[in-house]
Amino acid sequence: MFAKTQLDKSGKMDVSSGHTFKETTGFDLSDLKNRWVLEAGCGMGRFLDFVSREDSARVVGVDLSFAVEPAFENVGRRRNVDIVQADIMHPPFSEKAFDIVYSVGVLHHTPNPMHALCSLTPLVQSGGEIAVWVYPKYNWTMFSDLYRRITWRLPWSMLLGVVKVMVTLHRLGPYLPSSLRKRLDLLVPISGQPNYEARVLDTYDWYSPRYQFKSTEQQVISWFTEAGLTKVELLNAPVAIRAKVK
Repeated sequence: MFAKTQLDKSGKMDVSSGHTFKETTGFDLSDLKNRWVLEAGCGMGRFLDFVSREDSARVVGVDLSFAVEPAFENVGRRRNVDIVQADIMHPPFSEKAFDIVYSVGVLHHTPNPMHALCSLTPLVQSGGEIAVWVYPKYNWTMFSDLYRRITWRLPWSMLLGVVKVMVTLHRLGPYLPSSLRKRLDLLVPISGQPNYEARVLDTYDWYSPRYQFKSTEQQVISWFTEAGLTKVELLNAPVAIRAKVK
């Protein structure tokens, strides 16, 4: 249903995939030149679309869900891209198979984010790099976390209907007194994407996962330490961290 919403050519996201990729991984396309690259949790291929523009990079996207099907339709026919459906907690790849591994917005949706990182680290060769971005701890997620105890259990079509009502409700915001608008933002949190379709998708993505951990910078750094990684670098986007493999 949202197979192309996040692609740059759709023009529906508020920032480009390249900008988000740089902010959350610290990598430029030039860093991927002549490298084997793995995206852990590729979804429908938004970042694969960007990173595979470096023709010399060999890019593999892995995802547990059936999002691998639109990912294949979007980028899987490119000569330097492979799509694999698999569990990143038990990745089906040889040790040290990749020069670079990155994961943007995925590890916090696993049962144990630290274990997910530790399962990916052996895939990186010595001297290679790994970067992850996970949700930071917010002060305003109390109500959405409470709602998600129920929402993740709803049939997807019912939840999508609820999300559309929430997004439509927020369209009344400019016509409400500022105090009431602030209460609406707090009580009914939704995505801030300016495009309606992207806002619905992001909001659905917020309320649908069973697992959705939020972490502090110190917690994520401790994961990297536990995984035996070195030269741990805290990036500008909270919480995004990049490190080297011994």
